Amino acid sequence: MERMIAACERAGRNPAEVTLVAVSKTRSPGEVVEVLQTGHCDLGENYVQELIEKRDAVEVSGFAMGRWHLIGHLQTNKVKYIAPFCHLIHTVDSAKLAQEIDRRAAGQNRVQPILLQVNIGEEETKCGADVECLGDLAQSVLELEHIELQGLMVIPPPVADPEEARPYYRRTRELAEGLQSAGVPAGHMRHLSMGMSHDFEIAVEEGATLVRVGTAVFGPRGA
Repeated sequence: MERMIAACERAGRNPAEVTLVAVSKTRSPGEVVEVLQTGHCDLGENYVQELIEKRDAVEVSGFAMGRWHLIGHLQTNKVKYIAPFCHLIHTVDSAKLAQEIDRRAAGQNRVQPILLQVNIGEEETKCGADVECLGDLAQSVLELEHIELQGLMVIPPPVADPEEARPYYRRTRELAEGLQSAGVPAGHMRHLSMGMSHDFEIAVEEGATLVRVGTAVFGPRGA
């Protein structure tokens, strides 16, 4: 949190604009409870099954205040499992997935907040919508009644130097600004989910409002 605040100060931003999502992938429920005991609420998981199992175990321990973020690839046949409670789905990358989320959210009588995942590095091995298709995808999502579009999410190509990720994060911010100029209401582009343990400070400097941090919170895996 101190590092996030320092990055905000360098960028002239209000630290209250940035939310730390503690990524608990592969971590035990006990480790998650330790984080919740500090008063932190936002937790991120990559896999639906692990998210559900961990949420259930943590709630049995008496900690039901966690806000669970799905930050990994989501298959349409898994939407039904998180539709009743997921705080934010970061990884919507197709109209088909958005329509299934909308259908399942309607069945739960709720509106599901989502982000559009963009393949910012144009990598064949990465999930995410192509940049040139982003405008059409955003417009199709805005037509759905039980989804609330809140912004964009990216995972840049792996780089040795965190500074090398800066152009990708800057480009993501520019994409969000471009969507607003094209008619997407500003409120639907209020979040940029970008930055992980090795580069989250760069992401904050470039406009991130959600950073997905695992190792820097929990320590190295297996520690």
